[in-house]
Amino acid sequence: MTLIPNTLFVGKVCVKLDSVASTQTYLKNLYAKSKPIEGTAILSYNQTAGYGQRNNSWETQNGLNIALSLVLLPAFLNPDKQYYLSMAVALAVKKAVEELSQQKVKLKWPNDIMVGDRKISGILIESNLFNSRVEKSYVGIGLNVNQIDFGSLKSTATSLSNISGKEYDLDHVCILIMEWVERYYLQIKAGRLKELFEEYDEALYKKNEYITLLHSDDMTSKVLLKGVEENGKILVMHENGDLRAYLHGEVQIMKAQL
Repeated sequence: MTLIPNTLFVGKVCVKLDSVASTQTYLKNLYAKSKPIEGTAILSYNQTAGYGQRNNSWETQNGLNIALSLVLLPAFLNPDKQYYLSMAVALAVKKAVEELSQQKVKLKWPNDIMVGDRKISGILIESNLFNSRVEKSYVGIGLNVNQIDFGSLKSTATSLSNISGKEYDLDHVCILIMEWVERYYLQIKAGRLKELFEEYDEALYKKNEYITLLHSDDMTSKVLLKGVEENGKILVMHENGDLRAYLHGEVQIMKAQL
């Protein structure tokens, strides 16, 4: 099947690979050589050495899940607003998963898509700045689709098939993601940032609940999750009442014990 998304530019050029180490690395190398047009996609259903935030591995079982990378050129974004791109992509994947599964989806800071307390998708955005603008962004999306058995990760990972009992056409799922990514991306470009931020904030996983943070010095703290700031910092209230905002890297949310 040839992927023909109903978009202006996202996915209009799509390189579909039978197997690849990392769609993200492939796309970056392609851009270095030929500067493909905005919205160019690299897609594979067999990624063998994918990676996520902090170089965490992200692998797909052959033929069951999606690894997708897109190049976007958001020169209209100031660096202090680049987290809006992360919010937009997260909301796009959320919408696609909800449409396909009819299940409620939440967004775990900074880049995970959750159904219940299990991760169904991860997002990685790597951006390059030039002249105080976001020159280009490589958007990586990993989505568990038809995989059923997650072995040792069964308590923390899930898939579309697991939550709906259905089997999905991977091309159709990719097309849907591309269409939603473009809609939210154009929303940023149109300057509708407040609307997008409010939608993201409302979908935040564990908002107004107690969570455990793991700090960069390996200490932990129990905090009340208040929200996320526009610059991407997580806003929490400590047990002594202090409000603090942290960047990803300074802290991470520990996994729920199921």
